[in-house]
Amino acid sequence: MTARRLPARDAFSFVRMQETTAAWFGRFNASGPAWALAALLVLSFLLGGGSRADIQSLMILRPIAILLLGYGLIGLTWEQVRASRFLFAMAAAIISLTLLQLVPLPPSIWSKLPGHGIVVEIDRVAQLGAEWRPVSMVPTGTWNALFSLMVPLATLVLGARLNRDERWQLLTLILGIGLVSGVIGVLQLGSGADSPLYFYQITNNGSAVGLFANRNHQAVFLASLFPMLAVYASTRLHSPRDPVMGLRAFVAIAFGCVLVPLILVTGSRVGLVTALIGLISAPMLYRPRQGPSGETAGTRRWRVWLAQLGATVAGLVVMTILLGRGEAFDRMMGQAAGEEFRYKAWGPVLAMVWQYFPVGSGFGSFVEVYQLSEPRELLSTSYFNHAHNDWLELALTGGLPGLVLLGLAGVGFTLKVARLLISRGHRGRDYALASMGALIIALFAIANGGDYPLRVPSLACLFVVAAIWLNAPEAISSQRGTH
Repeated sequence: MTARRLPARDAFSFVRMQETTAAWFGRFNASGPAWALAALLVLSFLLGGGSRADIQSLMILRPIAILLLGYGLIGLTWEQVRASRFLFAMAAAIISLTLLQLVPLPPSIWSKLPGHGIVVEIDRVAQLGAEWRPVSMVPTGTWNALFSLMVPLATLVLGARLNRDERWQLLTLILGIGLVSGVIGVLQLGSGADSPLYFYQITNNGSAVGLFANRNHQAVFLASLFPMLAVYASTRLHSPRDPVMGLRAFVAIAFGCVLVPLILVTGSRVGLVTALIGLISAPMLYRPRQGPSGETAGTRRWRVWLAQLGATVAGLVVMTILLGRGEAFDRMMGQAAGEEFRYKAWGPVLAMVWQYFPVGSGFGSFVEVYQLSEPRELLSTSYFNHAHNDWLELALTGGLPGLVLLGLAGVGFTLKVARLLISRGHRGRDYALASMGALIIALFAIANGGDYPLRVPSLACLFVVAAIWLNAPEAISSQRGTH
């Protein structure tokens, strides 16, 4: 049986359809690791939207992540590791530090560690004898912290195996997930606090949390979409003509305008701050098309779009506040931040940092360690699950080694951003993705000052993807050097 040849007109339409599809999403020639990473990202947002260790869906997410990690490691090459050597070095250091906190030590060593005196006293009163114990004050919490690293580690290993087109396709996928989370948030508001659309038992009922358990995490995620939309709208893909580039820009602007009220109704101050930064950064990432007469036509069009965006955002903000759904604005303009419970606890947590310095109390030990030294005036019927300042909690649980790793990460990030600034004349897609990744990492760093977004599996995966984007120019250069 012979295949029927397409008529010339139909063949042209088919080619045109392929070009249009590629202009929207990139070319669908994804490899196995790309499909595996896409599945992991979708699962992490569906099953890993909370930071608690007792979320039942983690029993599904973590084993799948470990299987995908094994699949990623099987085909990982030394060239791919070398192209992302800083990311792999940081991952190895974090895992090694967590493991070291679990190594049993003889009583002559661990009993002299700062902050461990209460355990020594318990052993004496209970007559337990000479027990070997690890550095961690709560070994079960540290084991959970170790297992939680498997999800972002699988993201790193699979992401290191992606090519240029596959890195771009991640952007489209995450934007789609963001749209779904935003729509679910709207439906949650419309269906009441007891809606079945709240997927976690302990959550912010009555708020638009989307796929998350915490409104702050939903807001930070939505805020991270602003730089993604700017790059998605302005980056030319394979075809020089890029037939839908203008339409992509229009869709991105419409999506961005919808994000503003979605973030406002979450009631998150951290989300509002990060959203403002994301909005301000979007024009810096957006690169308008150049017309035949240089930048005049593109710049003029960009100014019109920017004016429309500003007017639309201002209108949506006013409308949201007038409708009484601007909860984040109300909270920021109402009660002072220092009067809230979480900010009052920062002083005692800082004192605890020095109590356990320099070894730290162990990753995952915050709840129990804080309860040992919790001030009487801050006692309540609920417990303090995190410091709501992840930099402070890292200093407490990771001690000096954790701060050293944080400093190294900051130096590495600064050096990569400096290289981007030096190469700012490049207008390629890899540099656009790298700039966007740097901005997303900065947004998470800011959000960590008032919350703990990176303790959520889905956002931890997004953070790793942003790091992969930031590393894109260096990875491409390394791949070229091996050919």
